[in-house]
Amino acid sequence: MLRANHHTWKPRSAYCDGSTKRAFDVAVAGLLAIATFPVVVVLAIGSAVAFRAWPFFVQERIGRDGRPFHFVKIRSLPTTTPRYADKYALAEIRNTTWGRLLRASHLDELPQLWLVLAGHMSLVGPRPEMAEVAEQFDRAFVAARTTVRPGCTGPWQVSESATGLIGEDPRFDLYYLDEARFGLDLRVLWLTFAQLLGAGPLTFDRLQGSFEDHVGELTLDHPAGDDVIDLTDHNWFRTQLLDLFSDSFEPLATAVD
Repeated sequence: MLRANHHTWKPRSAYCDGSTKRAFDVAVAGLLAIATFPVVVVLAIGSAVAFRAWPFFVQERIGRDGRPFHFVKIRSLPTTTPRYADKYALAEIRNTTWGRLLRASHLDELPQLWLVLAGHMSLVGPRPEMAEVAEQFDRAFVAARTTVRPGCTGPWQVSESATGLIGEDPRFDLYYLDEARFGLDLRVLWLTFAQLLGAGPLTFDRLQGSFEDHVGELTLDHPAGDDVIDLTDHNWFRTQLLDLFSDSFEPLATAVD
């Protein structure tokens, strides 16, 4: 349960400091970094041509324990863009078709996989923020969310609040730091991928209940009386995977208001 008063809030979950999370980060980020390296090279060349500038954008962000680190992305904005503009200011920037494509697909974020290997980031965690923007947020909230490594993705990043600033809705970060666990990380990673395919944003109610509800459904859906899952029951596994997939997508609207 989220504790409403984050002025005195302290992280409750120890999972983010554990060896399981770090081992998972290194293994998965390492494989993805190698697999996507040719893609990064192609995209970097595209950005160099489109913007006629160095294709990588490096910015200082707040990392774990408040230490700054160099945050790297593939350039997706013109060189005339203010270096520390917030999300609302960026929405007013006139961008190229190439830049809009990179930002919409989040392919400009791929270099962050190497930051995970370097230990500056995690696959899942609070989004690293610029110091200039974080100054607008509650200090206790900023201190709390920087007790762990920032994430390439996280509950806030896939939420309905991601269109605004992080500090405008602290519930997602605070909930993650309270309830962080391996299963929740897997869920967030899946939702990140699912949104690229058209899934709807995550609501806070769904964040609180969807993973636990889904675990309960797995138990109830399995034939009663079986204490051990039959690994040869392919139809049951197929059904659960389809349920997980469909649960990640919001139903399409069938009427126009």
